[in-house]
Amino acid sequence: MKKTLSMLLGAVALVVAGVATTGCWWAFIDEPEMPKSMLNK
Repeated sequence: MKKTLSMLLGAVALVVAGVATTGCWWAFIDEPEMPKSMLNK
C-alpha cells in the first residue's frame, strides 16, 4: 500500500514539474515586446 501511494505521488509530482517547466518556457517565448512609445518616455 505504501509503495503504491509513493509511486502515485511521484508520478503526480513528475507531471506537475513537467507542466510548470513547459508553462515557464511558454510564458518566456510568448512574452510581448514593449512598445517603442513606452521606451521613449
